[in-house]
Amino acid sequence: MLLYISILFSLLSLFLIVYAFTLPLFPEEWRIKVNSRPHSLNPKYNNESLTGILIIIVSAIAFICWSIFLYDYLI
Repeated sequence: MLLYISILFSLLSLFLIVYAFTLPLFPEEWRIKVNSRPHSLNPKYNNESLTGILIIIVSAIAFICWSIFLYDYLI
């Protein structure tokens, strides 16, 4: 079960990283619209900052899941 959760979080992390790298390819009008309030926690108004925070959190969860799985698997 933990293996599947680890794979799921790893794929989600990979998806978010690819999304973050493709952000400059979106139209400038859309990027200005979704980043209109830089101090907001609403992803509708602060997309790029929250994407970065989410990448950090999901990657940390994936790392912890893989660490627990490999520890249990090797011991």
